[in-house]
Amino acid sequence: MVARMELRKLLDEGMGAKLTLLFAPSGYGKTTALSEWAKQCGKLVAWVSLGRQDDDWSTFWSMVIASIRNRVDGFGLTVSPLLEEGPSASSASVEPAMTALLNELNRMTGELVVMFDDYHLVSTPAIQHSMSYLLEYLPPHIHIYFASRNDLPFPTARWLAKGEMRRITIEELRFRPEEAHELFRETTELNLSAQQLHILYNQTEGWVSGLRLAAIALKRSDDVAESIRQFSGRQQHISDYLLEEVIRDLPEAMRDFLLQTSVLSQMNHSLCEAVTGQSNGQRQLEQLEKLQLFIVPLDDERNWYRYHHLLSDFLQSMLARTAPELWVQANRRAAQWLDNSGFIVEAAEHYLAGRQYEEVVRLIEAHLFKLLGGGKNTVVARWVMQVPESYIADRPLVELFYMLVMIGVRQFHNIPDRAERLRVRFEALKGRMDADVWRMTMGEIYYFCGTAAYIRKDLEGTADYFIRGDTLVREQSLFIQGGNNKHYSIEEFDDHLSYVNDYQGAARLFATMIAYWQNRRNHPFATAMYASYAKVLYEWNRLEEAQEWLDGIMHTEGFAPVPRNRFQLFVAASRIQQAKGNAREAVTLLEQLKLEIDSPDYAIFIRKIEAEQASLAVRQGDMVFARRWLDQCGMSHSDEAMLDTVSEQFALVRVLAACGRFEPALTLAERLYVLLAKEDRLRDSIHALILISTTLHRGGQIEQALESLATVLRLAEPQQFIRSFVDEGAAMAELLTIYVRSNGDGGAAKGASYARSVLQAFPDYRATPRMRIRCFGRLRVESETGVAIKWRTSKSEELMAFLVHHRGAAVSRDRILDALWGGVNVERAGAQFHTTTSYLRRALSQIGFAGIVQHVDNGYRLDMRSMNCDLEEWDRLMAVGTEIMDVALRDYSGELIDFYGEGYLAGAPYDWAWPIRMRLEGEYVAMLLRLHERLKENGQLEAAIELLKQALTHDPMNESIHESLIRLLVLTDDRVAAIKQYEALRMMLLTEFGIEPKEAVRRLLDFEGGQDEFMREGNT
Repeated sequence: MVARMELRKLLDEGMGAKLTLLFAPSGYGKTTALSEWAKQCGKLVAWVSLGRQDDDWSTFWSMVIASIRNRVDGFGLTVSPLLEEGPSASSASVEPAMTALLNELNRMTGELVVMFDDYHLVSTPAIQHSMSYLLEYLPPHIHIYFASRNDLPFPTARWLAKGEMRRITIEELRFRPEEAHELFRETTELNLSAQQLHILYNQTEGWVSGLRLAAIALKRSDDVAESIRQFSGRQQHISDYLLEEVIRDLPEAMRDFLLQTSVLSQMNHSLCEAVTGQSNGQRQLEQLEKLQLFIVPLDDERNWYRYHHLLSDFLQSMLARTAPELWVQANRRAAQWLDNSGFIVEAAEHYLAGRQYEEVVRLIEAHLFKLLGGGKNTVVARWVMQVPESYIADRPLVELFYMLVMIGVRQFHNIPDRAERLRVRFEALKGRMDADVWRMTMGEIYYFCGTAAYIRKDLEGTADYFIRGDTLVREQSLFIQGGNNKHYSIEEFDDHLSYVNDYQGAARLFATMIAYWQNRRNHPFATAMYASYAKVLYEWNRLEEAQEWLDGIMHTEGFAPVPRNRFQLFVAASRIQQAKGNAREAVTLLEQLKLEIDSPDYAIFIRKIEAEQASLAVRQGDMVFARRWLDQCGMSHSDEAMLDTVSEQFALVRVLAACGRFEPALTLAERLYVLLAKEDRLRDSIHALILISTTLHRGGQIEQALESLATVLRLAEPQQFIRSFVDEGAAMAELLTIYVRSNGDGGAAKGASYARSVLQAFPDYRATPRMRIRCFGRLRVESETGVAIKWRTSKSEELMAFLVHHRGAAVSRDRILDALWGGVNVERAGAQFHTTTSYLRRALSQIGFAGIVQHVDNGYRLDMRSMNCDLEEWDRLMAVGTEIMDVALRDYSGELIDFYGEGYLAGAPYDWAWPIRMRLEGEYVAMLLRLHERLKENGQLEAAIELLKQALTHDPMNESIHESLIRLLVLTDDRVAAIKQYEALRMMLLTEFGIEPKEAVRRLLDFEGGQDEFMREGNT
């Protein structure tokens, strides 16, 4: 399935030697490699597949002769009779059969390859002796290839030295990462990510059978991601394979050695002897290496070894399952040897496995600062999380580190209570323990109390405790050293504004602590606060001040922040430069940042930097870079929304939307918003809503975009967010402009005022020309200055109306043809559509709106972003109609009547517009009736009568409206008008339905009685 060109090249080189050995354990693809090469090499190949039953001299050589005879007619006629005599009794003599075989091989004129598969199954000394003799005198046109799990049992050094032998070992046979990728692509339909393939490759170390068995398992799996995460030698099919192929036939002593030493991640003979209690460790290791039993030497001197990961997993599982006491004993013995030999990390691992928690805590306490300084943060964190809490309680240093770890895994809820208990306990010990120890311990506790206050979002308490901690501890404190590590941390404590919702309070905290730490700019927590303070100023659009804060720290002599603080500073600096119009400097800062990252979490940093670069590319219009990132980032819109990847997923949403992939962008953005709102993350919730709003707007869903924008403005106004809106560019400016125009005089005036203040921060938002479209009455399209379109044909006007009618949604070509040219044959209709589209585009270009009519994958659409369409104003009028104040009812009613006029696309015989026209007319009449009721309740009867008359012009056959109008006319004592209205109702009912009005309506015309009846019904 996989073309392995490098391996084929090595096999080709075997044709320049007499002997080629493929030497590797089971499952590394030796047989496959040879068989594929045999098919492709173009040589004469005789193949000998060996089994245990073939380990007999006569049987073996008879098979060799038969195999060659399959390729060369009549071969071996002189050899077969001699095979019956058997091998020589003396190793010094040469069998006549071998001489005859060599003679026949010499007589062949062309090249011949003889392949022996599973040669390790041959153990008979006589066979080995004969083979060694054959190889010694083998003619140059004959080539022997062996596939074996063991090295050859006869001397080969001389042939190697003379270049007459080639060795192909595990290193050459193991798959390369790209070959593993191809294997999965060719043999499965699984669409695995690069990271998933990386995990599988690392676990199998290129072991071909392991990869193939993994592929089989994954194809059967209901949850591929979880199966990959759990993939190890413990999986049943891998275990069975190893058990059958590797372990089953080993001597018992060797199996026991393998099982007990499997607990070791690396081993030498002394450590093996300590674990097994035996004295033959070196001999056992050498024997395992000789047998190629998945053992890997770690140095050239063959002192240290390790087992293949899958074999180690399998053996450990077997040991823990079949002999749990031996499992514990092996780990404890290993821990003691490693501890005594100074291997602290390895010793702690085995103490943990052996459940000797007291010893684990002892090592952590004794070596904590050394371990942290050596970059073992995550390792020690894993240990302390596995130790039962009862072993930690009386060791304050370990308990403090445990709290540090809980912060790192976001177990925030446990921190405040633990920190407070420690504070109370140790404050009470002042004067009762060594003063220096108390000061150091108390200072650490105060730091954690400050962290607990921060977790509670008590910013004043945070500053107070941090300052108290600083007065007591030295630079090498646990808390400071923890902050100085090179790992990527959780963003809540580095990008503070992702967690703190009070921007004014945050600004006070940053200013206080920066002033306190002014002489300690490399303090790990001071640096992060410089970056966060600059971000606050940036958000408020105070760009020059933000720049000054960053310059004040980034250009300080001797400044050397840890990688995560450097990341925060450079990202903030890049955004400021972009906002100031310095696009090149913004790009350069991010490229420089990539070069300056020195961290064990380098890949995490690079992933986040490249996501920032992708967002920057969208803002700068560099869609080539953005699309390339989209193809290479390894993320999908269907990924789970996670706090650790919010910034990258925001970048993904932004790029997807910029590429016109609105639905995937919205799907992810909405999941992010749900997560962030649940976690009470104000800034990032605002960012999610902004992305949702702009994406909806770009997709032509204006009403939904405005709803989302209203929510985000409500959230953002108390903290006076500005740049989060401005950074989204023209799309946000257009949406804010529509929002302001829609809400300037309505119930949302406060939000509109904030929106107007945000709009003022857009440098050139007014420069974007707007098109005005009037759909109520005859269609009218004009520029912002009032220049109207001149339609070349009625069809170009109708096509524009049809596209406006769909409000930015794509409409298929076939649907347009059916609606506008339904009675014309297809070819002619297509030609007319093409011509009409050209006319329409030209007409729009003449008033400054080129590119408005867009051809998309599934049809045609109007780009509505630069248009003010009265359909949007209609939506607003309908929305605010039920909330309008009583004092404004008459003004609103007049505005509504003037706006509606003759109705939607009136005066044009567009059949396709009829359903929407009827719906809008129904909305209009219903609103008039609601307004009439409110005016009547307020005693404004004349105004209510006018609304009913307007309603009747659009719904003249509505008996209920007629009746309501008659009642009002009676109540206002206008007998003549009431009688005329009654007669109009009577004629309509007789003409249309052949019936008279209801008796109750006729009685209304008796003014005195009618008024009484009207009042009774009104009271009822």
